[in-house]
Amino acid sequence: MLHAKLKNNILIGLACLIASFFIVLFPLGGLLDYLSQVSNEFLNRTGLGFADGEADPSFLWVLGGMMVVVTVLLMSIIRKICNLKQG
Repeated sequence: MLHAKLKNNILIGLACLIASFFIVLFPLGGLLDYLSQVSNEFLNRTGLGFADGEADPSFLWVLGGMMVVVTVLLMSIIRKICNLKQG
């Protein structure tokens, strides 16, 4: 039983991670671009990184962070829905 729950949770997590990529990239693309620009300006001011017009050092970090947040939200919503159906 425990093995089945672990397998289901991993599959749900992977599905949510894949869905979060498309959610972050398309509907939240404006927010992603804004946060990337803000973090690039911060990196340029502090000298920690160099962001010119073409190189964007923080885009992947911002994308990954937003994907993790959206994945956690999706998983919590799915768990609440599943708990309502069971109870």
